[in-house]
Amino acid sequence: MTDASRNNEINRQRLLPLRVAALVGFSVWFGGLAAIAADTIYFQDGMRTLCEGSAWEKGDEVHCEYDGGLLIYRKSDVARIEKGLTVEPELDSKNAQEADSSQAPSRRPAPAPKLETPSASTPPKPKGIAFYDPRRPKKYWSSTTRQHDTFRDAISALAEEFNRSTSWIEENLGDSNELSEVRETLASRLSDSASAKMTSAALPGGVIEFYNPRRAQKYMTGPDTSYDSFHEALNALARDFDKPPDWVEQHMGESNDVDQIRQNLKAAQESDMAR
Repeated sequence: MTDASRNNEINRQRLLPLRVAALVGFSVWFGGLAAIAADTIYFQDGMRTLCEGSAWEKGDEVHCEYDGGLLIYRKSDVARIEKGLTVEPELDSKNAQEADSSQAPSRRPAPAPKLETPSASTPPKPKGIAFYDPRRPKKYWSSTTRQHDTFRDAISALAEEFNRSTSWIEENLGDSNELSEVRETLASRLSDSASAKMTSAALPGGVIEFYNPRRAQKYMTGPDTSYDSFHEALNALARDFDKPPDWVEQHMGESNDVDQIRQNLKAAQESDMAR
């Protein structure tokens, strides 16, 4: 090997680490060298976002490089940022042959490098509308037309819609974050609950007790409607008869039979209309 060839080889070896560092900075595939850099943001409520690049704090905000743009979150919503960098240098069989051939007396020009974005840094897209998404202005959705700032607001909206207590909604919400699956789970368990109550709520003779301390939900206003508290039951009857709760309590009578209570309220309602 001549002195000029030896000098060229030494310079090529010195420049190799600089090329590797440049590839790591751009987080791309270059020949047989794989370099992936991605930071992960973990939120206070257990959710997380995988950035396509870096994440950093700026004042009371956290910024995240994603899909060629920038996602911005409130710093108070973020639990922590985990920095990520993976470099896996390797030569496949094709690149190994090219490396060997580069040392042969007769050398051919190497093919141009192919740049690809590593798919591992792209988070999977949700199948449908999410019940919770920290990127939205209103993070929680109880339906396609109702959005909320907090989890508690969303649970209250579902409780109102499904005519159940907030504790029942939380217990039967399921594990999915897809809104359609959340609603299907609630509807299914509501149907199962109604069927069970139809067979077990009535006493001999078909009597349904308005109050029974042995039940999980002690108050009932019908064969398929039950509540945790007397106040919730009064509000339900008030909606049914289009009267205030105080009026319901005044005219419901002393009976513990739901059917008799409803008869008392209907009679009082007709009496008010006749005046």
